[in-house]
Formats: sequence, structure tokens, C-alpha cells
Amino acid sequence: MTSKSKLIWQRVFLYTVLTAVTVVLIFPFLWMISTSLKHSNEIFTPTPQWIPSSATFANYVELWTTTPFPTYFRNSVIVAVATTLITLFISTFFAYGLSRFRFKGRRIMLNMLLVSQMFPLVLLIIPIYVIFIRLDLMDSFGSLIIAYCTFAIPFGTLMLKSYFDGLPPETEEAALMDGCSPVGAIFRVVIPLAAPAIAAVGLFSFILSWQEFIFALTLTNSEGMRTLPVGISLMVGNREVLWGMLMAASTLVTLPVVFLFIYFQKYLVSGMTMGAVKG
Repeated sequence: MTSKSKLIWQRVFLYTVLTAVTVVLIFPFLWMISTSLKHSNEIFTPTPQWIPSSATFANYVELWTTTPFPTYFRNSVIVAVATTLITLFISTFFAYGLSRFRFKGRRIMLNMLLVSQMFPLVLLIIPIYVIFIRLDLMDSFGSLIIAYCTFAIPFGTLMLKSYFDGLPPETEEAALMDGCSPVGAIFRVVIPLAAPAIAAVGLFSFILSWQEFIFALTLTNSEGMRTLPVGISLMVGNREVLWGMLMAASTLVTLPVVFLFIYFQKYLVSGMTMGAVKG
């Protein structure tokens, strides 16, 4: 076998494996969408059907009009967007300061950020719950946003700090010589150059707060403050599970994340890899 034919067979094997893995990964999502478009009598049949005989959006309409799903959706959007904006603002300037300036306590701050990533979220539930009780922050958007920012800001700061370390300071010095103020140089030079890493941090923050369940269940107790993960879990009854409506809710929850991945995919690979390899 020649080296050329060997290379061709290696590529065929690689693409075959990648195709098989892709099919396995997307199978649950395709089945979820298919189930959400079926009538209730088609969901459980002796022979499972991939394509509904008569596709219907009745599950989506019933979900949106007869359940608190719009409230859950609104709450998740508020919490996720606020968490993302706060995380990006604080992480960007915090990471820039740690990357560009040398001051007393800088090493301690970096070590504390690293240590904060080593604790499982479950261990922090009780301390945060007690603190929020004493501050009278329970069952509010503020409690969820603060809780999610405590996880997202350290990760975003470490990632952006690594990215800023890779940017040459000469670009900012050139902007200062052209008349930019220090803050103007950050907004006009540093942030545009760090756009891939900032997009990756923003997407991470949004997904973390969009899909988080344990804190949302612990820190909220009224129907009007529930977010999507908790609200969907409450749709599972003790005697009956409305699978069509449940799959419709799961599809609507997944769509925003899919659209964000598609829109920011050109930034994500470079942003995550640059932040990962530069120390």
C-alpha cells in the first residue's frame, strides 16, 4: 500500500468515526424535536416513528398558553443576560489590570481565583443560602445573578487574563501616542483585539446561568421567580408526564443556546484555545 492510499484510508476511517460520533450525539436532540411535533397518541407506539404522520405545533401552543412557561422563560432571560453583562464588565477590567499592572497582592488574587475553581458548586449552596437569608435576598433575581456571577467572574477573569498576556503592550502604547486616553485605548484597541475571548466568556456565562438548576431551586420558592430548568422539572407530575409538552419546552430551551453557538462559533475556537495555552 502506497503512502497516498494509506493517507486516503486514514481519512476515510477518521470521517467514519466522526460521523458515527456526531450521529450518536445529535440523536437525543432529533428525537426530542420529533416527539414535540407528535400528537399524544403517536408518542408511544409499538414501532417508534421518526417522522410524525401529521406534525403539529399543538404542544408548543398548549405549553405557551396554559402553563407558566412564559414566566419561566422571561425569568431565565433576565437572569442570564444580567449575569453575562456583569461578568463581562468585571472580568474584562479585572483581567486587564492583573495582566498589565504589577502591584502588591496580585499573586494572592490570582491564586484565590484559581482556588475558587476547585470547589464543586454543591459545597457552596449552604453558605450562600445562609448569607442570602440574612441579607433578605432570597427569592429574587438578585440572589440568582449574584450566585452565578461568583462562578462566572473568576473563570472569565482567568481566561481573559491569559488572553491579554498574549496581546503586545506596544499596540496600547501606539494608541496613547496617537492621543488616546488609557481608557480609550482599552475600548478602541484592547477590547476589539480580545473579542474572541470576550465572546467565549460571554457564551460560557450565559450557558451557565441559563441551564443551572440546583441554585435556582434552592434560592427561589415562588412560582413567579422560577427559571426554566426548575420550571420544566416541575412539569413532571406524580401520575402523568406530558411528554409532548415536555419535549416542546426542552426544544425551546435549547434553541437560544444553539443560535448563540452558531453566531459566535467563529470566535469560540480561537478565544478558548488562546486562553487555554497562554499562561
